[in-house]
Amino acid sequence: MKKAIIVMAMLLVVGQAWAWKPKFVGHRGCNKGVMNTAEAFRNGADFYHYDGLECDVRVTSDRQYVISHDETTNAVGGNLTVASATLAQLKAENYTQTRSGVTYSGKICTVAEYLDICAEKNVFPVIELKWTTGINNNDMSNFPGLAQLIKDKGMTDKVVILTSMKSSLEYVKTHYPEFKCQFLCTTGWKGAQEWCKKWNLNPSIQVGNFDIYAVKSYVEMGMEVAAWTVNSLATYKSVGAMGVTMMTCDYLMPSEMPELADINWDDVEPVLEPLEVKCDTAYIFSRALNNLPENFPSGLDADNSPYKSAQQACVIDGVFYTNDYTTSTLVAFSESGMVDHGYATGTNSHGICTDDAGNLIQRADGLTKTPNTFVLYKKGSKTPVNVTFELRNNGQTNFISASGDVFSAEGGYIYFFPNGQKVVDIVKITDGKFEEVTSSGTLSIAGSTAGVVYPIKNDPQHFIYQVRGNGYYLYNKEDKADYVTGKSSTTVPNRNSSLGGCLFELAGHKLFAHASGSNYNGGFTIKDMSANKASILTLPVLGTGGYSANPSVGAWLKAESIDENHVWLYEYCQGNGYAKYQIYVGEPYAPQPSGVTDITTSKTVKSVRYYNLAGMESATPFSGVNIAITTYTDGTTISSKVIK
Repeated sequence: MKKAIIVMAMLLVVGQAWAWKPKFVGHRGCNKGVMNTAEAFRNGADFYHYDGLECDVRVTSDRQYVISHDETTNAVGGNLTVASATLAQLKAENYTQTRSGVTYSGKICTVAEYLDICAEKNVFPVIELKWTTGINNNDMSNFPGLAQLIKDKGMTDKVVILTSMKSSLEYVKTHYPEFKCQFLCTTGWKGAQEWCKKWNLNPSIQVGNFDIYAVKSYVEMGMEVAAWTVNSLATYKSVGAMGVTMMTCDYLMPSEMPELADINWDDVEPVLEPLEVKCDTAYIFSRALNNLPENFPSGLDADNSPYKSAQQACVIDGVFYTNDYTTSTLVAFSESGMVDHGYATGTNSHGICTDDAGNLIQRADGLTKTPNTFVLYKKGSKTPVNVTFELRNNGQTNFISASGDVFSAEGGYIYFFPNGQKVVDIVKITDGKFEEVTSSGTLSIAGSTAGVVYPIKNDPQHFIYQVRGNGYYLYNKEDKADYVTGKSSTTVPNRNSSLGGCLFELAGHKLFAHASGSNYNGGFTIKDMSANKASILTLPVLGTGGYSANPSVGAWLKAESIDENHVWLYEYCQGNGYAKYQIYVGEPYAPQPSGVTDITTSKTVKSVRYYNLAGMESATPFSGVNIAITTYTDGTTISSKVIK
């Protein structure tokens, strides 16, 4: 019995080591109150139950220590400059601030009052030193008074001194080594590891400016990393997965945050140098080049296309297939333009995709009808196979994706991201027959009619998911949140609001292609995920048709490996065009001659056109970065980057 108890105790200890939460710090108190006032601090402790409370310290003209983020009180309804006002003058002001739809009122809070609240609520104080009279990189004459106040309030072993002023931190650690300190920074953490180690302090880094490799560089030297500001479940999971041990928040509720898995730092691989890739264009048909094939799908009435709702596309053996759900017509395009395909008619649904084996999969149940239906075509066969099933979660799902081989004994998976649901439904098909529907765990964001999943290999518990305008998120047995998120922008190489992406490997690097440039017009950027998400290649938009031409809001991408160093990348954007590119390192891929009768035909340049990153065309290079499209007399084209 005693042995069993010991074993159970050991299991509990191990369990605790692999499930944890960071310390939560209320930013300027919290959002329930005028920032940096007593109400905000009290609510940070009482409502959110934060472990610590952060404030911003300044010095008045009569050398009193008060809390104010800005040099003036204008942001909260006052009209005084802190450094030139007395405490009495500041206390006479009434402040108001509307936050999350609620208007609060309050008065300036002194550091003494703030420390009393921290002691009363049993939370640790985080005191940010702003550049103020006698507390700055050039003059720390007023800091001893603040330090004495901290000691008098019994906070010596609890306080964290936070600032971006490096000389001030060196002063504090020299004269008050018992105070814990943090270096406040955005990108300043880079190269600061040795300095932080020397002065025995930790970095506090703004979210979006670091990754797990940055954290590891500090952890390996015995330090911890804090992050600011964390206000969503997705951000919490993202920075938590990087090993951040302290998070500053305005309104995040710690009790609602899941525990985080411990990190084995030995498994965190080093960052690689960004891959130098090249791109050749096998062919391109686009609105920008004014060479779209007749009847190419477009939502623009002026284009006179009979196919106005062929929104999603897939690729089989170099041929693009898209389903016009309004007319239930399956259409196909290749380097020869529109081609006959020999399949049966299309369906009344948006969704069309292929699995890893090249089997064609069409959804055939409209938008929300049940039971749900697929039409499957085994690669090389034109015989349809109907599969009926029912999803577990309701919600319109326009776009689908698949992995594996749905006609094999091992099977494949088809992915649905339903509108309004924070889960992905995953349909397993084996030997061309329905097997089961399972669901993922809870995701960071809910699906929409413009949501889609990008499978990773044939693992239903490992995928990337996206909703238009919300970026790309990672799921790996549980939600891992950020993959390529951040604010969307039409300035390349940033991600824009369009759907479209694909993950592939090249020369040992994991690369991710995502939509970029103006929204809904095609164009993409490739990021080297093995090199800290470095952007390594951007191709311009295919046209300027926008939402009117492309109501799918997507630019669908498909990577097809040739060998370790060469990949075909296909792009389809309704109303704007389609293209095939070769992405490679070293020399371009070229099939070897099959015999002595093969001859090499010399190619002559027919024309060269230049496109800037906004998609504008010219016969001469624009200033800055250009994509040059060289067309040869044999009809082939090659793209290259030109900088003027």
